[in-house]
Amino acid sequence: MIDRTLYKGYSSKEGMSKWQCPTCYSSLLQLDNDKFIVEYNSGTAVNYHEDWFDAPEMIVYTFTTLLHCTNKNCKEVVTCSGTGYVEEEYYSEYGHHERRYEDYFKPFYFYPTLHIFQIPEKTPEDVKEAILASFSMVFTNYSTAANQIRIALECLLTHLKINRTKIIKRKRKRLNLHERIALLPVRFQKIKDVCMAIKWLGNAGSHCGDKMTFDDVFDGYDMLSFILDELYDNKHEHVKKLAKKINKKKGV
Repeated sequence: MIDRTLYKGYSSKEGMSKWQCPTCYSSLLQLDNDKFIVEYNSGTAVNYHEDWFDAPEMIVYTFTTLLHCTNKNCKEVVTCSGTGYVEEEYYSEYGHHERRYEDYFKPFYFYPTLHIFQIPEKTPEDVKEAILASFSMVFTNYSTAANQIRIALECLLTHLKINRTKIIKRKRKRLNLHERIALLPVRFQKIKDVCMAIKWLGNAGSHCGDKMTFDDVFDGYDMLSFILDELYDNKHEHVKKLAKKINKKKGV
């Protein structure tokens, strides 16, 4: 399961050094405080001195920063930008009460885009591209992100040699995603239901009026990650072979 708390909601500036490097996958990204730029957005800058403007509660920030991979052999640099706000907080210590204002930030864009889950190396290139397109939109447009998951599944079925069309009454008819999933052979039974669930999420992401949420998209990521691990990650292949060998012998 993907740790959704890493990507959900706002965090303090110090809490932004929590994401995995999208290039080496082995180290975290570190916020560069010297490169952190924050300004009032237009609505705040224009109206800040108006009598009706309630500062700091109505303050909205725009920020941009650089994140550096902590792996010295990688040295990737990721740009990040987004929005922020001010929150009033109260502290009580040793009988003294203090009110403070804390800044919190939410990223909308990363480049290179963060990898929400690690894509197996053997994953076909067009499938990877659709997944990365989804990752790039997940902080700004849930419906588009979900639809890209559906596109990744369509591409994946093609690589599994599932037909895209069939002949009906001498005419070639394009198969929809539901029909293609139904054609998955028995050896793919373990992923068949998961594929169908992704299809329903993708449908919701494609239809006007269907409200997608952050958790809907991350449900899709969890399921797609499972499918790709089953198909292209052989880290448990030796266990499967061992089990098959023992089952055949019915013992050791």
